[in-house]
Amino acid sequence: MDARLIQFHITPKLEGQTQEELRQNPSGFNMEFIAKEKYISENLQGVPQFRREYRHSLNHVIDQFNEYYQWHTEKAAKMKHYGDSFGRLEDLSDATKYLASLLKSEFLVPNELELIDIQIVGQFSVYESGSDTDLKKQADQIREASIREMQKEDGSPPTGPQPTRSTGATGSDALPKPGTTGLVCEKITVY
Repeated sequence: MDARLIQFHITPKLEGQTQEELRQNPSGFNMEFIAKEKYISENLQGVPQFRREYRHSLNHVIDQFNEYYQWHTEKAAKMKHYGDSFGRLEDLSDATKYLASLLKSEFLVPNELELIDIQIVGQFSVYESGSDTDLKKQADQIREASIREMQKEDGSPPTGPQPTRSTGATGSDALPKPGTTGLVCEKITVY
């Protein structure tokens, strides 16, 4: 074969998010590429990866995507308190379309280096009610108290403030598809 599969994972980092929060709630986008041998090298473990110049080019695309993702997420967060929202699913769809568009325009080479798949990794709430009543405003406090109580009961050490919604995958949810080969890299926005 003159082509190989390469997998790449993006975990967008939002402003104020710590490395510990990213480890506890990994989420993001798994991308799978097929590339001809001239675009591929291997790391010391023999795992295929993009050659240096293509890794730099991909990192540039990822940096642009991270800027968009952060801006889009912050804009959506400002709007969520105005009422019921199904916007998270639309936001993820928009982000995925933007990522694919960036890759097509700035990284992919037709019939040489192609995008095969983008998967959303993690657990995402697709409906959020607004915080327009006193009762709804209490939901976050009740959720946080419940998490603290569960940690006490099972002996887990407290991990600091908990997210109000589950946004991450655990274990095998964050792994590449079974039967595929390639490199799973993690690119996290630099603070």
